[in-house]
Amino acid sequence: RSKHEVVMYARDEAVVESINTKHRNPKYDYLEEHILLDNITATTDLESCCKDADILLLCLPAQKTPEFLRENREKISPDTILCCTAKGLYVPTQQLLGDAMMDAMGREQQAFCFLSGPSFAKEMLQDMPTAVVVASKLLYDAVKVQRALSSKTFRIYSSQDVVGVQLGGALKNPLAIGAGMIEGAGFGINTLAAFVTRSSNELRQLCIAMGGNPDTISGLSGIGDLMLTAFGSMSRNRTLGCEIMKHREMTLEEIMKGKTVEGVPTASVAVAYADKCGLDVPIFRTVAGLLNGDVKADEAQDLLMNRPLRRED
Repeated sequence: RSKHEVVMYARDEAVVESINTKHRNPKYDYLEEHILLDNITATTDLESCCKDADILLLCLPAQKTPEFLRENREKISPDTILCCTAKGLYVPTQQLLGDAMMDAMGREQQAFCFLSGPSFAKEMLQDMPTAVVVASKLLYDAVKVQRALSSKTFRIYSSQDVVGVQLGGALKNPLAIGAGMIEGAGFGINTLAAFVTRSSNELRQLCIAMGGNPDTISGLSGIGDLMLTAFGSMSRNRTLGCEIMKHREMTLEEIMKGKTVEGVPTASVAVAYADKCGLDVPIFRTVAGLLNGDVKADEAQDLLMNRPLRRED
């Protein structure tokens, strides 16, 4: 939309052919309905895709992003800004995704940005106004992405709080699973409003403890993204939470078959972070316990509602 030359990399030759000849992406139904602009092309050749690229958007699942970079780092120029859209924590090493990506690239000078915020792809394709945030340690890298990608329907704010933006985008995922569990269990908006409010408080505590700016959690990548995924019917994390409560006879593996839901692996890492920082975070712990089987569905309410009474913070 900003008249840039855009090249997409895909492994599936049928997807590439469809994009180049029909200007449609057949990967998902809602994508196939949308006609892509003529300045968007696709290729199965990653090296040619990366050549002379000013900005490389990484839109892989969080758990696959570091390994992809490790395998292909020689094809990526040190002068290219890597802009990651994945929202998650890296489970194998319990790192922030950005730290795992930097380790995978093995370069001190590589510019990294993180694009995050409340942004369902289907609504973006429908030109519905959307606002997100992009963060980089060096503000001019964030501003370069901001100026390149912003449009009249897609507004980007810039930030230097790489930690806060990553944590907000990642940690809202297990919380969205919890929101779905509330709906799946048959509770109403009172319960959900209390959950979202207290969840954002726990998210803020973790952000401060990990060195992020707590104000970031009040912004688009924090409470903004949490509201989207807690209340939005298109959220994979929220949908999974609903299904877990409605199909208690099924295992998590059966419910998740063929799906990528970032909140599941992120939940255990969030608790590990809290343990290292000496934080209580009862909501994160309860959601993680429900996912790993340590907490039964009929125990969750008692764990959260019958805790010792305290002052609101």
